[in-house]
Amino acid sequence: MSRLLACSLSVAVFAGLTPIARAADDDPKAIIAKAIKAHGGEEFLSKNKAAQLKSKGKINVPGAGELDFTQEAAYMLPDKFRDSIELNVMNMKLNVVTLVNGDKVSLELNGKDIEGAEKVKEAMKDVGHVMQCARLVPLKEKEYEVSLIGDDKVEGKAVVGIRVTKKNAKDVSLFFDKDTGLLTKIEHRSVAPGTEMEVNEERIILEYVKNKDGIPYAKKLVIKHDGKQFMEAEVMEMTHFEKLDDSEFKK
Repeated sequence: MSRLLACSLSVAVFAGLTPIARAADDDPKAIIAKAIKAHGGEEFLSKNKAAQLKSKGKINVPGAGELDFTQEAAYMLPDKFRDSIELNVMNMKLNVVTLVNGDKVSLELNGKDIEGAEKVKEAMKDVGHVMQCARLVPLKEKEYEVSLIGDDKVEGKAVVGIRVTKKNAKDVSLFFDKDTGLLTKIEHRSVAPGTEMEVNEERIILEYVKNKDGIPYAKKLVIKHDGKQFMEAEVMEMTHFEKLDDSEFKK
């Protein structure tokens, strides 16, 4: 999430006076600081830990192919998440609801519990960790370690990446647009719904828009599993909150 330009310093002038300064886009802490500013600032990100959103798009479902979907979701960090996706398969309407509340995870299809899918349920426990990483401010805490991945390209855009490590949690890689400072890609290991196979998941943000307060949020994104497109989505509405009622995350 940060545009970090390395300042060109004259070695001839400074080498004999002070240690050479580390370029901003080589310093994970500087990358995070710039990213926080690009996404509304530390006060906004620290204060608003919850949101509700509506989206639509296309999803690839094993055995059914590419399907249109609509989605309503809500979250309250660090560990509450609700997602409802409605699909139409051969003129049959399906509603899949995922609910994460602390260590409790449930999956429902048309109001009935989905039996099994234990790997998917276990993977869903990582949702809060991934979202905390994307919120950036928590990365300043001691329990998180950040290291430089370096320069790369995402969908043709020049980016700089960092890797986030936390005890008892999977590594998460974050890539930031070097021109705008906005988060461009989140990458981590996950489990594919429907197959329960472990995959490398990439969430790539293609477009940002600003809300009425001038805060940017992801408008269009794609999700890839092992390099193949799994989902494309467009966010139609998104509202940030300091908190949501706990009932939002109960059956």
